[in-house]
Amino acid sequence: MSTQPLTLQELREYRLQLQTTADRVAAKVAELEAEALGTTDGPVRDPDHQPAHDADLATRTSEDRTAVAILGTERAMLGEIAAALARTEAGTFGRCERCGRGITRARLDAVPYARLCIRCANEPE
Repeated sequence: MSTQPLTLQELREYRLQLQTTADRVAAKVAELEAEALGTTDGPVRDPDHQPAHDADLATRTSEDRTAVAILGTERAMLGEIAAALARTEAGTFGRCERCGRGITRARLDAVPYARLCIRCANEPE
């Protein structure tokens, strides 16, 4: 698990991976937002046509809560990716924000937007 400084090629590869992931997540966020607002081509949520059964309403409420939770998670990930892209431009990508040590490539391969090395990530705040 090397913590040697990233080469320019590695930095380019991580930047491309981050941008590709950002594009995918942004599309998912837009899809979830459209779905939440009822602007998709799916079933329209007309208040005059509420579910006939309480179980249907409970299912819909549960699905809505799940969608909102997923949307929040996707938005947070998008923010982390944007911050990682900014770090690539600032020259701090791949360095732990807490201790300043290099983040291993294995960790960056698993979580390319990681802010902390594995040691700092596992420490309580």
